[in-house]
Amino acid sequence: MKNGHATPLVTAVCYVRLAVSELQASARFVSDIFGLQRVAEQDGEIAFRSDDRYRTVSLASHSNEAASVGIEVWDDKALDTIAERLTALGFTARRAEPVECQRRHVQSALLTEDASKNRIDLVVRPTRSGRRYFPTRDAGIVQFHGIGLRTTDHVRDLAFWKAVGAEVSDWVGDIAYLRIDGMHHRIALYPSKRNGLLYSAFEVEALDQVMQNSYFMQESQIKIVQGPGREPASRQTFLHVAGPDGLIFSYVNGMAECGDTPRLARQFPLTATSLCDWGSESKDVPELSAHV
Repeated sequence: MKNGHATPLVTAVCYVRLAVSELQASARFVSDIFGLQRVAEQDGEIAFRSDDRYRTVSLASHSNEAASVGIEVWDDKALDTIAERLTALGFTARRAEPVECQRRHVQSALLTEDASKNRIDLVVRPTRSGRRYFPTRDAGIVQFHGIGLRTTDHVRDLAFWKAVGAEVSDWVGDIAYLRIDGMHHRIALYPSKRNGLLYSAFEVEALDQVMQNSYFMQESQIKIVQGPGREPASRQTFLHVAGPDGLIFSYVNGMAECGDTPRLARQFPLTATSLCDWGSESKDVPELSAHV
């Protein structure tokens, strides 16, 4: 306990590692179109920044190690607690080797998978950068905000994330919004027929930047998957755009805060208006649609 509050197990979604078919073309999209800062290329990976962290996105070819999501853990004691919980539930988790930690730019890590076989890196002390974040294009991005994950076994996956320390803020049908800090959610689980990362979300300065990026994407002939729109449950405005290999990158702003006071998760029906109260619909991505 610190200052009357229990020390959290996890504190942030800190990075995504993505496998792509065309490495350099995908890198140009992430930096020149979406607006992240390209910082390094090493051992077949290209790294990008979106805030004060050394990297929040890494791209590698499909032939390299599979993609994963990095979740920052409070300390090594919390890492041990999570490992015990996951093992008790039947999940496989192992400590990362030094070379694996070096590749992820963290001090220590627990490598695991949820029930859908999404690879999750639970990491301690991810590297920060002493240099100011300065992107190629001024998209207004201020930080890596969160992720959407496809789940093929949402009951077991929910048990996984609860063991890690997440709590459900709200439901839309069986879509679960999970919080790990004071914000409404940092992780969203979307029932699907396949696994994998659905989207990576980056917070921008204001609604103005959501709209400006919408116009920029239209002018650049980049497909908008959904938006501009607003989630009724979280009050977050969003713009989902199509990236390489079907990956979705998102601009978000204005998410509601839940604070530290416990509350019951609300249930919204799986309808178009529960996913976006501005009327924006996704016709090509079933996980973002009410018609699954």
